[in-house]
Amino acid sequence: MTDAPHSLVPRAPALKSPEFGLALGLVLGRFALGMRDLHYGYWTDDLPLIPANLPVAQARYTDELMNDIPAGVKSILDVGCGAGNTARKLLDRGYEVVCLSPNAWLNDEAQAAVGNRAKVYLSKFEEFELDRKFDLILFSESFLFMKAEVALAKAEAMLNPGGYILISDIFKVPSDTKSPIGGGQDIRRYQAMMAASRFTMLKDTDMTAQIAPTFDLLNLAYQQAIMPAYALLRAKFEASHPTLMKFVQWKWRKKIAKLEQKHFTGKRTGEHFRLHKSYRRTLYRLAA
Repeated sequence: MTDAPHSLVPRAPALKSPEFGLALGLVLGRFALGMRDLHYGYWTDDLPLIPANLPVAQARYTDELMNDIPAGVKSILDVGCGAGNTARKLLDRGYEVVCLSPNAWLNDEAQAAVGNRAKVYLSKFEEFELDRKFDLILFSESFLFMKAEVALAKAEAMLNPGGYILISDIFKVPSDTKSPIGGGQDIRRYQAMMAASRFTMLKDTDMTAQIAPTFDLLNLAYQQAIMPAYALLRAKFEASHPTLMKFVQWKWRKKIAKLEQKHFTGKRTGEHFRLHKSYRRTLYRLAA
């Protein structure tokens, strides 16, 4: 029995759908645009809405985020650290940073970004255990993936007295129509939960107008690049493997239809984002 030939392609961890999408997005964005971040861009009128400017808009997002960190904060837990670029910038500003994410592939990227200046842990925040506390816990587009009450209780337990949580994320707003854009905590429930908690709101910044153009840019990419590439690949496989493709399209017809409906209708735009979502950056302080 001969051994299988050695593959030139390095092994990658098997990721769940959201984690896979983030990893793939970083790989493609880094190659095409020089992206180093995974969060949305912060767009202002002086920045033309073109793909080449997405890394600039993302850097502006990080600057806005870090400007809300209160004076006196020394230690930060970066929950959902992505590719580690925000953590790297926090380290450059002199903060002590610990990174956390459940995405094995991205954690390797994050560790490379921060080097030996910070530790990157592979864990969900709700299950994370560490024998220390922090001055501030940062949730940058990670809070939407969690059970809010569980995450809030965990944050209380991991903060120093008088510590802070800084949450920058998408929230769902009341609407009479169904949103073509998924994700986000219900804003009314979130605000009621925070009002009843031991946290006091210090700042609430509505960033919806500045974040929404990112969806116009993503929609343009889907309509002008991803959908035509998808159509070409599908036609190629249908011609080369007609029987197999008929089986695939029958077996997974519902999933395929759902995927195409989600990404190729042209409805995931800035207009729909402003209608159905609110993007907010909120700073809270824990009662001492």
